[in-house]
Amino acid sequence: MFVDFATSADSPSDNSTADVLRSIREATDFSHPAEWFPEARSIRRRIIMHVGPTNSGKTHQALQALAAAKTGYYAGPLRLLAHEIWDRLNKGQIVPAGVTLDPSAAADDNGGTDLLDGSVPMKPPILTKEHNERFARACNLVTGEEQRIVAEDALVSCTVEMLRFDRFVDVAVVDEIQMIADSTRGSGWTAAVLGLCAKEIHLCGEGTAVEVVKDLVKETGDELIVNRYQRLTPLRVAKKSLNGDFKRIEKGDCVVSFSRSGIFALKKKIEEVTNLRCAVAYGRLPPEIRSEQAALFNDPNSGFDVIVGSDAIGMGLNLKIKRIVFESSRKWDGTREVELSTSQIKQIGGRAGRYGLHGDSSDGGIVTTLYPEDLPAVRTAMESDLPPIPGAILPINFNAYNTIQQATLADKPRFTNVLDTISLFSRTQHPYIHGENSQNRGIAELLNTTFDHFTMEDTMAWFLSPVSWRDDVAKAVATRFLKDHQLHLRVNLTKVLRQEKLLQVLETTCSVMGARTVVSDPRATLMALETLHKSIILYMWMGQRMPVVFADLEEALELKEKAEKAMEFVLQVMTKRVSARNIVSRLADGRS
Repeated sequence: MFVDFATSADSPSDNSTADVLRSIREATDFSHPAEWFPEARSIRRRIIMHVGPTNSGKTHQALQALAAAKTGYYAGPLRLLAHEIWDRLNKGQIVPAGVTLDPSAAADDNGGTDLLDGSVPMKPPILTKEHNERFARACNLVTGEEQRIVAEDALVSCTVEMLRFDRFVDVAVVDEIQMIADSTRGSGWTAAVLGLCAKEIHLCGEGTAVEVVKDLVKETGDELIVNRYQRLTPLRVAKKSLNGDFKRIEKGDCVVSFSRSGIFALKKKIEEVTNLRCAVAYGRLPPEIRSEQAALFNDPNSGFDVIVGSDAIGMGLNLKIKRIVFESSRKWDGTREVELSTSQIKQIGGRAGRYGLHGDSSDGGIVTTLYPEDLPAVRTAMESDLPPIPGAILPINFNAYNTIQQATLADKPRFTNVLDTISLFSRTQHPYIHGENSQNRGIAELLNTTFDHFTMEDTMAWFLSPVSWRDDVAKAVATRFLKDHQLHLRVNLTKVLRQEKLLQVLETTCSVMGARTVVSDPRATLMALETLHKSIILYMWMGQRMPVVFADLEEALELKEKAEKAMEFVLQVMTKRVSARNIVSRLADGRS
């Protein structure tokens, strides 16, 4: 999230060392970022925090307030969440505040995404299964990859980085506020709290963010109200682990692993030993496919009994989980194996026993481990209180980057020099933290080669783009995109995808689907399709910012949808006892 507001002096008229240093010092004074948002400072806002653990009903009032507002935003961390809010508002499935609804109305507890943490007891549902024209609200969808405009003055559902700070609205809902401390994306949440021009702002998430938000509000001078919520259902840690016995996996379990290979190994083992069928959900899967897998697990008639997932189940998915089973209390962080944090364990473990999803049972949810050696660590984490988050990541100030670029011009300018200068000279004060994003460091190195060809606006668009740097093929695709942008000012999507052999994988899979045969190597095929999908998303993301350079947006959307269908096909091929013929039939008639 970058902020294009003038907060520094003009670049120096000469290149004397003193003038250069003075310009840099002024540009990197980040002591009072609230001043970067003069429109928001012109009004006194009412900020309402809804905080509590997973499955506490904390988003209930916020979404109802938005549904009742004339103008407003929903902003969340996932395009999947933004899409679902957009869909439900347009269909009238979110009940506005102040409306009396028949308590017997059917609640929609079978959605794919976690829009709320259970309906509040003894009150009508916030989400209804039926379309209701009475409650329908025009709502636009705005994410980094796509825009769907329904009406000019409609409500807006978006990912948090796509919020606008020059539009005055009645109500804004910002989800997962604890992500304000996330080193990769936290700047978007900080900008939202400081910069939203809304009469009423609802911040939903963990109580760990309360103290940081209090500090921010001291600077903005707004009113702050904190509403705390308790979990709606009991949650307990089992006395014993499963002792490595896969026969003890039961219908309604979610088995959690922290590697892609581990997830598919568990899926295969569970299906072989128990005769149960497993859905899967992990980070590399597109949100749309994760939602489909969640729906299969939630549907009692789908034939899918267990879900095997990564920590991706901890946010965004509405899952009817009775018991969470941790395969391990440790995970690989990219360089070494580390213990799961208390926050990670509580976020994942809290998905068990969601309110209203298991009938009238008062047993609640259960958390356990596959092996006995991991149970003590999980028990300790589940019984511990979370410490407050350390601070709020600073919004990225575009003017600072631009000023430093101009102040430090050289024969061979380097973008990493700009980053290093900001890191060295920036001045902050509590609770602000200058975020260091190791993921973006890779693309910063690559941007050194194009820095003297691009404007700072184009460079920053690339710097903030969703490149998957741990995926060598995705990195190669991004590099080709960047080079074509530099050399030709036009990026041909299909040409690049074919050069990296990704389009051929999609074509082969679609051919297999049409012929109703089997995929020869489904795991390798799925991995290639995942990379293909991420590459298409990157193209669409850049296309929203540079539509002339990345002009194949209609083709990108068509390929994205084909890739998602192909991934769904391959996932089901990998499930025991489901033939390719049955899969294709279900896909064709819309039942899958």
